[in-house]
Amino acid sequence: MPWWSSPAGIACGFLLPLMFLIAWAGEVRHPALTIRGVQVLDLGWLMLGGLLLAALALGGALGAQLQPRAGAPRPLGVGADRAALAIGLVAVLAFSVWFRDFLLDPALLWAILSGAYKPERDSIELTPGLTSLANVTPVFFSLYLFRRLDPGAAGQGPALPLPRALHGLAIVLALLTAFRVYVWSERLALIESLVPLGLAVGRWAAARPGAAGTLLRVAGPFAAIPLVILYFGAAEYARSWASDTYQGRLDFWEFALGRFASYYYTSLNNGASLLANSAWPTWTFEFTLEWLHRAPLGLGQPFSTLTGYAGRTFEQHLFTYQDPEFNSPSGLYAVVSDLGLTGAVVYMCAVGLLSGMAFRAYREGRLAGVLLYPIFFISFMEMYRYPYLGTARAFTWTCGIVLALLLARVLVPTPASASTSTPEGRQP
Repeated sequence: MPWWSSPAGIACGFLLPLMFLIAWAGEVRHPALTIRGVQVLDLGWLMLGGLLLAALALGGALGAQLQPRAGAPRPLGVGADRAALAIGLVAVLAFSVWFRDFLLDPALLWAILSGAYKPERDSIELTPGLTSLANVTPVFFSLYLFRRLDPGAAGQGPALPLPRALHGLAIVLALLTAFRVYVWSERLALIESLVPLGLAVGRWAAARPGAAGTLLRVAGPFAAIPLVILYFGAAEYARSWASDTYQGRLDFWEFALGRFASYYYTSLNNGASLLANSAWPTWTFEFTLEWLHRAPLGLGQPFSTLTGYAGRTFEQHLFTYQDPEFNSPSGLYAVVSDLGLTGAVVYMCAVGLLSGMAFRAYREGRLAGVLLYPIFFISFMEMYRYPYLGTARAFTWTCGIVLALLLARVLVPTPASASTSTPEGRQP
């Protein structure tokens, strides 16, 4: 696997320099930048962020060196494919319930796709506990794309062909995800499904000779930054480009770069402002265990009562010191607010350790690594916005991972049927 795909490589080679670059950009007086509220982020807070990233890198480097006791890895086979099929069908069902009003009305669907009509987000009905299952989609893509791009032991691709049904399901879920991004205005959903692709391409490139493979191995995420900024700018285009603030005053790339820098600078500044103007640690786990506070069926209330959590306090902080429109608390300083400095360092080390172990398992082609490492990777990408692993969508994704692990072992072919297939068809 390339250097940039490991937790230590991401933390030291990408996130750390990017944090200082974002902080520098936030100090530049340029019409493309939109910095609101009290600017608190300074060298001291940046050094604290660097300390937490160093803890993440240290844990990741250690975890990547740990050797599992599971023995030699075996190629993913029939069990993993059937688990992917089951998870994919769950996601399709969730999407079908979520967007049923559009999917069952061809005229309305065409009006949306042609741009003649854009539904308001509040008008789209949610079914709690069911529509959220759309967040297991990255689990399907983790399995499917790994199998699809697995270079194999001899560099000739996977020994066991993928079922045709998975190809069709991948197309359907890709279209539904794109529809979700457009209708629900949720760009993160597309990124969550693209992370498994980036990791699978990185593993494939590591086994490829030639200039293309070398470029992917060396450049890694830096080569993708222009695409990320383009995607970010395109997502902001309809919402902000048409306003008098930007239209006719900036070209598109100035607009996209300015919005990108403003977005992440504000997230870091919000987190630093929270620590500078609030008492911490709170031990309410407002950010690191948000999903547990929001657990359905009354399961979250006992935990909230135990920790003294009476509802989100961060919004009030934004009203007082910053701007409620820009409401990301950062995934670095929010952890310090919850756990204190020592607790945050331990937290980052633990996340690094687990992600390092998952990275090694992914690199070796183990099922647990294929399923787990993409969610850690997306948490690194969201590090400057909020603690992704504490969100409700990450919890649903994790539930999908657990379900896939169980299904991959339950749905293994029987010895009689396995004897008619290749040895690689047996699922570890």
